[in-house]
Amino acid sequence: MRFVVEVSGSLSGPLPDRFPERAHLALAPVVEELVREHCREGVIPDDVFLSIEFIDEEGMRELNMRFLGEDSPTDVLAFPIYTSDGGFSFPGDIPACLLGDIVVCLPKVEENALQAGLPFLRELSLVLVHGLLHLFGLDHDTEERRTDMWRTQELYWDTIEHRLSFPAGPERNDKKERIDQ
Repeated sequence: MRFVVEVSGSLSGPLPDRFPERAHLALAPVVEELVREHCREGVIPDDVFLSIEFIDEEGMRELNMRFLGEDSPTDVLAFPIYTSDGGFSFPGDIPACLLGDIVVCLPKVEENALQAGLPFLRELSLVLVHGLLHLFGLDHDTEERRTDMWRTQELYWDTIEHRLSFPAGPERNDKKERIDQ
């Protein structure tokens, strides 16, 4: 299975160097595991595509109002392609799976990190895994589903943060110092 992540939008500010490569490195093993877990009858697509868009607070406020009726910016929104009835529903009869879009508002991520006393990269990892889980049909609209989503989020949060915090590319070495500490 080949995984492709497209990162676009405002890539300035607190994002680590070479973020698109790091995002691919961080998300690929999690996406592969989730695809294998959620695809019906074991039909795994040849290619899996994901889009991550970084936008400002006004853009996020507009999206949040349009799709959720909330007139304020939020940290992350997810727009899944293959979810229905509260679950992932990839049809399996096509070779490529377009998971959907994760839209992130970096100013809100920074604000949340400060409020929670977390490093920025830790909070960014949380919103990426949170958005990714929404693409697979997980949600927090009921107490039971929230508990399940939070438990699953915890499983992948450290993995994504760990993989985002090391250099991407051929010079990558897991023994190097983390960039956010």
